[in-house]
Amino acid sequence: MPVPPPGSETFRAAAIDLGGSSGRVVGAVLDRGRLHIEGVRRFRNRAFSDELGLRWDAEKLFRDAVSGLRVLRRRGEAFSSVAVDTWSGDYGLVAYGGLVEAPFHQRDSRTDRTFPLVDAVLPAADGFRSTGVTALPIMTVYQLMADREAGRLDGVDRLLLMPDLLSHWLGGAQVAEATNVSTTGLALPRGQGWDHDRIATLGVPSRIFPEVVAPGTIIGRVERGILGDGDRTAVTAVASHDTASAVVAVPAVDEHFAFVSCGTWILTGVEVDRLITSERARLAGFTNELGVDGTIRFLRIAAGFWIVNECMREWGLDDWGPRSTTARDELFDRAAARDEPSVVIDTGDPRLLRPGQMSARIAELVAEAGGVMPSDRADVIRLVLESLGAFVARQVDEAAALSGVDVRVVHLVGGGSASAILAQAVANRSGRAVETGPSEATSMGSILVQARAHGAVRGSLGDLRRIVRASTAVRRYEPVVS
Repeated sequence: MPVPPPGSETFRAAAIDLGGSSGRVVGAVLDRGRLHIEGVRRFRNRAFSDELGLRWDAEKLFRDAVSGLRVLRRRGEAFSSVAVDTWSGDYGLVAYGGLVEAPFHQRDSRTDRTFPLVDAVLPAADGFRSTGVTALPIMTVYQLMADREAGRLDGVDRLLLMPDLLSHWLGGAQVAEATNVSTTGLALPRGQGWDHDRIATLGVPSRIFPEVVAPGTIIGRVERGILGDGDRTAVTAVASHDTASAVVAVPAVDEHFAFVSCGTWILTGVEVDRLITSERARLAGFTNELGVDGTIRFLRIAAGFWIVNECMREWGLDDWGPRSTTARDELFDRAAARDEPSVVIDTGDPRLLRPGQMSARIAELVAEAGGVMPSDRADVIRLVLESLGAFVARQVDEAAALSGVDVRVVHLVGGGSASAILAQAVANRSGRAVETGPSEATSMGSILVQARAHGAVRGSLGDLRRIVRASTAVRRYEPVVS
């Protein structure tokens, strides 16, 4: 049994973790230096389209999250704290205390028009040199230009990034959490807040941007009636960008590691103490995102299990019923028994980012690589997972070379860590050991930051990671030379 860090005591909290295709509420207790997950409630997150574009049903997400909290609350004692994390980029516009309209989805094509408009006044290359943030169409800055052009910012009181919006609906103050702010394209480097010069250049009203707070800030109490009369659970801002929370829960024993946070997106990188803003880093597609305790996540973002999910949707296997679940499981089992594909595709190709016709997009890339598109669905899944592994291995090599980090082990966390095909492909192609788990890294990172904010545990980021390692069954994959 590991010795609990100073100040360690029993602490019960909940994490609301929202991803691009699903959400979950995780209840956990920290006791004697170990984190125990007590319950998980999962629900669907489906975007919808209207005459204006692709959107998120934020109000339904909130209702589903509250329902999950209530179920877990009935199972045990009250939570001391609750926190929200989501994907980055998207936001809600608030006026007169309510949401103006459903938030736009980062994959909506409106940013195809605004990307060049922003680049004309805020050149992407200049922005990378000053902030270390690479330009991606999904970022807040390009979506805001679309809203400005459409007149949607008229009369708006606040812009709230997605996790801050849901935290506010729970009872938290209208704030912006720093790790998520760092990804918007409108932030000063190193968590110094909003860059109001860039905001003014963009022609967006500065008044709509809320105060920036650090992860670990208590921002309010859950509104009475949400969890029960008299329940005054704290609302805590954690590392609300889901990758930032996931990296908190990487069970690393020293600094010689790369991380792979794998879900809808796959994010591969290293943790450093400085911005890396070389031209080579920019051209390689890397970005610098703020982490907990002033760390920097130097990483590359690309499509992850989004590719698989879109194939499943195309094949009619995206339902959450038992029949679809069984069919998906059988498909993955068959994929595990198949031979490695003769070619792999570049899963970093932007053609894979848009929804719809995923099989056709994959076939196009296979043909360009000199191969033939498999006819069997299990072979397609094997091809995608092997291709993701090859992509991750290249990014690990690139991140190590650009940062100078001596990467000796690759930590694969998040939902994708359950894929033995992916883990072994990364190990084989990178020549490095891969350790997988925890699958609930994002929620575990959130709960540990909550625990530290409330004094249930003290210590450094390394101390929090020791708790994760003591609480997780880590599986190790060694490279196999064929």
